[in-house]
Amino acid sequence: MSGTVKDHIDYAYELDLAIKPESSVPIINREYGVFSGPGVPLFSIGGGYFRHALQQILVNFHSRRGYLVVETPLIASSELFKLSGHMDFYKSNMYILNIEDREFVLKPMNCPYHLLIFLNHIARFRSKVKLPFKIFEIGRVHRFEPSGSLYGLLRVRGFTQDDAHIITFESDTLNVILNVFDEIKLLLESVFNLPISQDNIRIRLSLSDKNLIGKDFMGTIEEWSSAEDTLEKITSIIAEKYGIKASIGVGEAAFYGPKIDIIMTLKSSSGVKEWQMGTIQFDFNLPRRFKIYDIIREVYGDNRVYIIHRALIGSIERFLGGYLEHYRGRLPLALAPIQVAIIAIKTGDWKVDEVILDKTINIREKLLSNGLRVGLKESTKTSLPGDIRSIESTIKPPIIIYIGAREVRESILTISIFSHKEMKRISKTIKYSSLDEALTELENIIRGEEEGVIKISGFAPRIPADLSHML
Repeated sequence: MSGTVKDHIDYAYELDLAIKPESSVPIINREYGVFSGPGVPLFSIGGGYFRHALQQILVNFHSRRGYLVVETPLIASSELFKLSGHMDFYKSNMYILNIEDREFVLKPMNCPYHLLIFLNHIARFRSKVKLPFKIFEIGRVHRFEPSGSLYGLLRVRGFTQDDAHIITFESDTLNVILNVFDEIKLLLESVFNLPISQDNIRIRLSLSDKNLIGKDFMGTIEEWSSAEDTLEKITSIIAEKYGIKASIGVGEAAFYGPKIDIIMTLKSSSGVKEWQMGTIQFDFNLPRRFKIYDIIREVYGDNRVYIIHRALIGSIERFLGGYLEHYRGRLPLALAPIQVAIIAIKTGDWKVDEVILDKTINIREKLLSNGLRVGLKESTKTSLPGDIRSIESTIKPPIIIYIGAREVRESILTISIFSHKEMKRISKTIKYSSLDEALTELENIIRGEEEGVIKISGFAPRIPADLSHML
């Protein structure tokens, strides 16, 4: 890697999370960006494991908190987005397709589909459907961004949201939004080791520009004023409860309602940066356009409802980019491409080396059978410092196990664990009488690193892979 200053895309490339757009494709001798197009990230092998592990966590986390999980198509008839108002207020950011003389769009948002599902569900099951009704999707969307604004994973045209919509009675709005902020806190702290405090999180209340209501913002001045007053009170409660700062951004609202944006302060090689991550959006327009008020009145009586649009981390791509810069490419164990690296330190004595390799292979197979992503690398005492520098500057496994002559002689495992809290590696030695005993203790250590994920999702995702070639 040239130079000493790295950004998130450098770290992504080292981890094999994503291929750098300017990297040439061997033999073809063209940059991969030529084939995928600008602003469309291509996730590589490590990126595939990262995304699937995160998706398992997110689905279980939301299911345990009462969300119903769905998946919606990437394209839709433009009629759906005419109904939602996107074709009037958001068309310049949309990709329009003509297929067999019919107009389709690549969906820029998931909400219209989610509302169709809600309407169908309540029409079938009537009052058995309880509000708040919470629907969740790991949704892929596409939005047009000018080429000059594209930037690595942080500003893209195709991205993925941990997206949910909550249809709630007006009287429950405060509790719903407070619960969403609790979910943001749980996810950031338990999965990503990012504590919510005034040092790294602030919230922005994004309001309309009253002069542009009816042009850039859908609805009436009265509706906007009422909704913004409600959200301003909720913003003050959140800021006081969590001890964080709140600010106001006039003209930053979504076209269908005001919102609370989560602004995260993350360190990078070029200093400290602020990135918008999660969002909680307040919507009084779509319930009217989709005639949700009518069916609510029919089923539940004269009750006013709102739709809360929310994403806890926002764009997974943008969040990952900021996170990689903050932690310099180090991912939590549950999400790391290689979770455990095993280093066999050979001595040159074939009898000793045979025992060393036998133990490292046994450990690798056991970890694989337990569902972990593992890499095994053979080294020597002389080449070990260089090998470790290479591993620590590229794939960065959270756990490294060293097995050499001393480990064989003394029946120990030497383990190095990266602590996100202390931002350094911590060494630990396991003394054992049998290898099975050592492996049990090793599994306990791994479980300890997965504790936060298990707490919120009920399990830690295990996607086994032998990725030794990446070390």
